[in-house]
Amino acid sequence: MPHILTCPICEEALLKNDNKLACSNNHCFDFAKEGYVNLLPSQHKKTKEPGDNKTMIHCRKDFLKKGFYDFLSPELIRIIRQLPDSDAHKVFLDSGCGEGYFTDQIKTQLNNDYIYYGMDISKEAVRLAAKRNKHIHWLVASSNNPPIANNSLDIVLKINAPLNYDNVRKKMTDNAVVISVTPGENHLSKLREHMYLKPQAHKQEETPTDFKLLQQSNIEKQIKIQTREDINNLFMMTPYYWNASTKVRQIIAELDMLETTAAFNINVYQTTNSI
Repeated sequence: MPHILTCPICEEALLKNDNKLACSNNHCFDFAKEGYVNLLPSQHKKTKEPGDNKTMIHCRKDFLKKGFYDFLSPELIRIIRQLPDSDAHKVFLDSGCGEGYFTDQIKTQLNNDYIYYGMDISKEAVRLAAKRNKHIHWLVASSNNPPIANNSLDIVLKINAPLNYDNVRKKMTDNAVVISVTPGENHLSKLREHMYLKPQAHKQEETPTDFKLLQQSNIEKQIKIQTREDINNLFMMTPYYWNASTKVRQIIAELDMLETTAAFNINVYQTTNSI
């Protein structure tokens, strides 16, 4: 593992020693049998099991493997290939990588010499990600305070995940980019119609401080979901399920088919030199 990781306790550099990472202050972090490393100390957790719960994670895993969102990966790969010096050695971080579905697709299809990291606050998600692809460095860590050395990251991807732009900016090189994927205006509109009389459109993300908007694209596709299992996996992998009433949950559980729009906004932000 490259020497860009820092100790989440004292911020000293972490070096690999046998099957663990250790800093000069003797803080040690063991690799799990699946190959990931947990850099989220208990004192940094707000709950016992932070991040998405196991139900959401496994529903998302089962839904994504059916290919409903596979039109997103080619657009992300196109964007990455068009970045300046896209063939150069770079460090890539998927922040909020979940169970690693898109990180794996990008790494496999680009087949370049980037160094790939996937990071999520959910231990269960990272455990599944590490089983998916052994050639990616997987971390349990918080995007609020990434345990990564300053001026290390060239590309940061975040898909429908929170990101502390102020903190991650310190970790990025000059002219590095964030590829931010957020729900499009009509994302899952038909599903949301079962929940609200007047579904609210998703809001556009604003360009964060110390970044400039480099490019923007919007992609969408009509998807047809034809089994109750897939419909409920979609529903339960979103925050909608956890905020829905018992009545709404029952209505959606009984749907045999759902045609809806999958829509994503993709904003590419480049760091400025103002910090």
